[in-house]
Amino acid sequence: MLDPASPDQLTALPIEPTSRPLRLGWGVPDALKRQWSADGYVVLEQAVPHHEIDAYNAIVAEVRRSVPNGLDSHGFGDRIGQLHQKHPELIELIDRPAILKFLAWAFGEEPVIFASLNFQRSTQQEAHIDAIFFWPDPCYAMAGVWVALEDVHPDAGPLFYLPASHRWPFIQSQHVVSTRPGLAARRDAAHQGMLDPAEFGQTIRDLGLAWTEDFKALERARGGKRVQMPVRKGDVIIWHSLLAHGGSPRANPALSRISAVFHFFGKTARLYSNEQFFLHSQAEMRGLTPQQPPVELYKGRLGYMRYPFFVTYDGGREVVHPLG
Repeated sequence: MLDPASPDQLTALPIEPTSRPLRLGWGVPDALKRQWSADGYVVLEQAVPHHEIDAYNAIVAEVRRSVPNGLDSHGFGDRIGQLHQKHPELIELIDRPAILKFLAWAFGEEPVIFASLNFQRSTQQEAHIDAIFFWPDPCYAMAGVWVALEDVHPDAGPLFYLPASHRWPFIQSQHVVSTRPGLAARRDAAHQGMLDPAEFGQTIRDLGLAWTEDFKALERARGGKRVQMPVRKGDVIIWHSLLAHGGSPRANPALSRISAVFHFFGKTARLYSNEQFFLHSQAEMRGLTPQQPPVELYKGRLGYMRYPFFVTYDGGREVVHPLG
C-alpha cells in the first residue's frame, strides 16, 4: 500500500483560481468565501422554499411509481440519475442567485450542470472525492450542490464531510498502482485496450477500491474527523470537487433521507470520466477528448449538458431509460 504520510509521494492540488473577475465576487458573502477556502464546503440555510420542494418531490415520486428503482424492505428506492433530462423543470430547485453566484465565484466562471441524483435513502457510501468520478480540469472547477428535501434525522444516515480534506495531498491513479504490481499490470492492459469489457470494468472497479483503501490510510495519517451535517428541509450544501464526503450508516433503516444533488462544472472547464482518471495521469488526460455532449439553456440562462436518457438502479443493476 502507498504510504500517504510520506510528503514526497503526494502533493496537494490547487483549490481555487489564482484570479477572478471582480464582478464574480459581488453578492457573495465574505464568510462563505472564507469557509470554502478553509473547509471546502458551505451551507446555505433555508435556501429553497418548502412549496417548491413539495412540487419537486411530487415529480420524482411519480417517476418512482413508474420505473424499477430498487425498493428496500421499508419501501425506499435507490438513487435516480439524470432525471432532469426527462423533467428539465427539476432544475428550478437549484436555479437560484445565491447558489449560482457562489459557484461562479468558486469556479471563476459561469457554472453549468452536468449531472443530478435523487435519493430516498442514505447511500451509506464510504468517504470519496467526486473528482475521481468526473475529473475536472482545472481541478477546482466542479462542485456538488445538495438539497435537503426533508428534515434529515441523525439516524437516517446523514451526509458527512472531512473538513479541509480538499487541501490534503491528492492520490492519483499512478499512486494507487505504485505498490500493487498485479493491479498495475491490469491497468496497463486496460490502457492498451487488451481487456474484454468484463475484465476492463472489473479493473476500473478494483482501481476504485484500491484508491479508497489508500484514501482511508491518508485519512488516518492526517487525523481526519468525519463531521455529520444536521440539515433541515430547504437547506443547501455546496462542496468542493476535492472534498471527501460520504453517507453515514442508517442507524434506523425505517427513516428516509429524501434529497437531491446537482453537479456543476465551469463553462470552459474540461470534464473527464472515471475511466479516464484511473487509466491516465493528469498530463495524459489533457491529450484526451473530454465529455462533449451538447449544452442547452434552461429558460435561456442556466446551461446543462444534454443527455438522451435518465437512469435508475434496481438490485445493483443500472437501468437506462432512453428519452423520446
